[in-house]
Amino acid sequence: MQLSARSHPAGSSAVDRAYTHVAEAIISGELAASALITEGDVAASLGLSRTPVREAFLALESAGLLRLFPKKGAIVTAADDTETAELLQVRILLETKAVQVLGERPSQIDAVEAELTALIQTQTDAAAAGDLLAYARADHRFHARIVDETHNSVIDGIYARLGPRLERLVHRVAARDPDSIDRLIAEHRLLAEHLRAGDTVAYDQALRAHLESGHRLPRML
Repeated sequence: MQLSARSHPAGSSAVDRAYTHVAEAIISGELAASALITEGDVAASLGLSRTPVREAFLALESAGLLRLFPKKGAIVTAADDTETAELLQVRILLETKAVQVLGERPSQIDAVEAELTALIQTQTDAAAAGDLLAYARADHRFHARIVDETHNSVIDGIYARLGPRLERLVHRVAARDPDSIDRLIAEHRLLAEHLRAGDTVAYDQALRAHLESGHRLPRML
């Protein structure tokens, strides 16, 4: 499948360019589930050799976006209801733990809330511009910023690997139901309010409702 070319910062590495190029195509749905893509396709689109593309493909497989088949290419993975529920269950567990940890350091809450407010504005601006990829990226960064408060490098690594798949879920919701975007952003504001108040119970309940309604899932956990 031929992918449309995207611009990249001049200083980005060839591997980063290839990774971003393919990841964005998958997250946005330009490359649909089960689509076949080859190193040659990407190398030709970006004017790269196959070596950095091969490295990018390995990273994309690690991120759960591709399944590699030696000498044949790669298949875009699917995000079915089971995987969606499992990904969001992990998000709930890690995020609620982070809120509990942050509650033990109240002096840091204001700084975290300020960053969350900025990310909500980024989401709002992206939605207004119709840039669902930027919207999905800001959505993930909102939740990731909260998880950062665990200050646990193992958790950070896990959440970073889940990032592309979580962004794909958010993009899918926004593309499927654009009218839900304003409500979902408002729910982010509510989460930030619960975080500021140090109300971990209310945060947990609001987070579950946010994810269940946004992704049309039955009650989780």
